[in-house]
Amino acid sequence: MRIAALFALLFISPALPAQDRGEPYRVLVLHSHGSSLPANTDWHNGILRGFASAPDMQVQIDVEAPDLTRVDDADYVVELRRSYALKYRDYRPDLVIATYTPAFLFLLKDGEELFSGVPIVFCDADGRIVGAHKLPETMTGVTFNADIAGTLELALALHPDTERVAVIVGTGAYGQWYERLAEQAFQSLKTRPDLVWLKGLPLNELLEAVSRLPARTVILYLVQYQDRAGNAYTPHSILRDVVDVASVPTYGLWDTLIGTGIVGGRMITLEDDGFRAAQMGVRILRGEAPHAIPVVNRLHNPAIFDAPALARWRIDDDRLPAGSRIRNRQPSLLQEHPGAIATGALVIALQGMLIAALFVNWRRLQRTERALRDENARRKQTMSDMIALRATLARYGKQRSLGAMATAIAHEINQPLIAIQNYAQAAKRRLGSGNDQTSKLQALFEKIEGQATRAGDITHKVRAFISTKQVALEPLPLCATLQEAVGMMELETERRGCLIDCTSAGELPAVLADGLQVQLVLVNLLQNAIQSVCGDEASDRRVRVHAERIDGDVQVCVSDRGPGVPSAQVEAIFEPLHSTKSGGMGMGLSICQEIIEAHGGRLWYEPNPAGGAMFCFTLRVASHDNNS
Repeated sequence: MRIAALFALLFISPALPAQDRGEPYRVLVLHSHGSSLPANTDWHNGILRGFASAPDMQVQIDVEAPDLTRVDDADYVVELRRSYALKYRDYRPDLVIATYTPAFLFLLKDGEELFSGVPIVFCDADGRIVGAHKLPETMTGVTFNADIAGTLELALALHPDTERVAVIVGTGAYGQWYERLAEQAFQSLKTRPDLVWLKGLPLNELLEAVSRLPARTVILYLVQYQDRAGNAYTPHSILRDVVDVASVPTYGLWDTLIGTGIVGGRMITLEDDGFRAAQMGVRILRGEAPHAIPVVNRLHNPAIFDAPALARWRIDDDRLPAGSRIRNRQPSLLQEHPGAIATGALVIALQGMLIAALFVNWRRLQRTERALRDENARRKQTMSDMIALRATLARYGKQRSLGAMATAIAHEINQPLIAIQNYAQAAKRRLGSGNDQTSKLQALFEKIEGQATRAGDITHKVRAFISTKQVALEPLPLCATLQEAVGMMELETERRGCLIDCTSAGELPAVLADGLQVQLVLVNLLQNAIQSVCGDEASDRRVRVHAERIDGDVQVCVSDRGPGVPSAQVEAIFEPLHSTKSGGMGMGLSICQEIIEAHGGRLWYEPNPAGGAMFCFTLRVASHDNNS
């Protein structure tokens, strides 16, 4: 009987509650293979990693390797059971981990008798066999899927001219099991090459048969622990001999075989599965019930390849399936010495750059200087053109805004013109009477002169506003100015079916302002509000103008119940050339802000609490100090 024990102790910080017991947890790992098999090492490394992922847990691991895959004699199993019962009678483990199917079946049958109540986690037991049994409540684990069909499809895709597949499989119960699985997998293939069975052949016969395989053949190694003569083998040793004499590629099912010369396959990852099994063990040692942790069924295996074998059979990486893993790839010279190569390349590059710089530096400086002069001249010209264009646009914007006041201005000028006409007719009648009425005629001419001066003042203010930015501040009755601005919009409101409400909070003081320019601001804001409520299917087509005194200023707000200003555009609405209206110049609000700031006030926007938009501005109250 070949039984080996390996003891590994993980000492990790015991500060957390998992270590309140004061001693390490005892974990028994029961391998199916003998101790010399590399697969045991892969599983064991994964198990160590899994327990190391719990830094608060101290674990002592014992290992048994009874070689159940090779020796399945009933007497041997009886002796093994008796030996374990005696060995672990007074040294009970806290957890048992069984690797591969034979150990799983051994514990499924005798585990309760040998380790009554001890939780068991199996690692890489065949999923088909596990699924055929009802597990006790003390057992859970990780299954594997021998993806023979996937490996065959992979091999046929990489070697499309394959005409036959040679299958290597051993004797005994597990050899027969894998033979049946291979037959089922072969039947599922869409393209079925000829099948050549190399079953249970002694090594010399196997190597002879492999050496005679013709071209366009692929070898699939399933498992061979013993031959028909009873000779025992390890997969690594037999595969190395097979690959050495074979003139065709070989594929396998276990990632531990990578490095023996096989190309690869859809492979079972032993170390990864050992890691998962150990993590299940950590959960159980922390108090979870084994039956509450679902069995992990590995239905799909990754495509894993050996880099030297890919190179031998001239298989390029771009022909491999997406997500393939390539092992044993030899690093390139750059990968082996990246620092030295990078440093050398940098030195050479710097020297070359220095030589080139010394050779062409004076020409580059000349070109740069010339380009900078040209660019500076272009920038100055562009700035000059921009300033002139902006001034022109501002003047044009004022002209457009005054268009809305044209009717009112014409009415204002028409009054002195009618008065001049009436006074002229009266003077003409008195001159025709023949009587000496010098004093009365002189009075009439003075009135004509006054009315002409009034008309001239109106046109002068309009022309001065359009052409300059100067503001003539004088005490202004704001209520009358508001009413005049609302009156200017009367035709527009009648045409669009809107109303304008003008209210004030008490009696308003006079403000320091230029009446025409304040009216221009009001007309602009009223126009925008009317277009907002009339351009929308709003039920409330009323625009509100409200004025009130706040400390030393009078605040005027124009509000509507339209759609308002989108939040993303609020910061830009006072910028020149920014417009949200089709055909708009984007100068109205900019000009209004410029006018109000010239008056010493400010203009701003805020959402109407009742919905819509509200624009407000302030003007200074006219006082004695202001007048002086």
